[in-house]
Amino acid sequence: MREEQLEGETNRKRRRASPRGVATNDLILSAYIGSNAEVFPRVIGLYLEPGSRVADVTYGQGVFWRHIPAGMYKLLASDLTTGVDCRKLPYPNDELDGVVFDPPYMHSPGGTAHVGHQGYEHYYRNNQVQSPRRYHEAVLELYFEAAREAWRVLRPGGVYIVKCQDEVCANQQRLTHVEIIMELKTQGWKVEDLFVVVRRQKPGVSRILRQRHARKNHSYFLVFRKGSGKRHRRKQDESSLDEPFSATTGGIRPPQPYRYPLLEWLEELEVQQARPCPPTVPIPDLNDPLAPLTAVRRS
Repeated sequence: MREEQLEGETNRKRRRASPRGVATNDLILSAYIGSNAEVFPRVIGLYLEPGSRVADVTYGQGVFWRHIPAGMYKLLASDLTTGVDCRKLPYPNDELDGVVFDPPYMHSPGGTAHVGHQGYEHYYRNNQVQSPRRYHEAVLELYFEAAREAWRVLRPGGVYIVKCQDEVCANQQRLTHVEIIMELKTQGWKVEDLFVVVRRQKPGVSRILRQRHARKNHSYFLVFRKGSGKRHRRKQDESSLDEPFSATTGGIRPPQPYRYPLLEWLEELEVQQARPCPPTVPIPDLNDPLAPLTAVRRS
């Protein structure tokens, strides 16, 4: 009797518990055909609970929030028209649950460099790229600096939602979403997700002679999370920026701009490509009696 009781207990322990949940295909997917307003509720709904404090620092006309019920989130809306720069936010450290960022995808200072880009100016009101860098590098710098400020205001575990689009700049393919991900990982961000938004309408151009690259008809929502540990700190050189500059300066290291190795590498590549080719050495004519004596005749 005792042996049968022990055997029954053993069988009960081996019995596998029934898994919870139900089978479904009603899921949030990684790619959608639609508009930003249609896709954004799925992105934020997956990563931020209702009632979370979320700062949309490029709010504009609130395109992202059109299908989100008012009051579902504690929305802090700002952009350049309200006097708030995404790189200098008026929030305390470790204060927010989420930050949303959607800058211009192209460098258009004053809104005149790219005539067809005014839609972003009108809806998002966030085009202010004041940087010595130009074009695509200026856009990347804005993304990188805004990410550093978002890290400051987000609580540990907070969510950073970034909108971006790849582009062809100076006839070169620029995978913006890859460049942003690589840099933000060095800043300490954890990459959580990537959503692809495919536009319904076919894009067109006013004039074309020859197409060299595929026309972009999709963009991305990137989702990052602020880690709970100490943020990775990049050094300017061998010494830390927080240490005295040197014993001979008689003071503390003055403020210096943050260095982005990716941007510096791209700038150096641009300089190399613009550098003229070295002059070629003429090949002596071996049949010329005035040719240098060091020339070696081939048999």
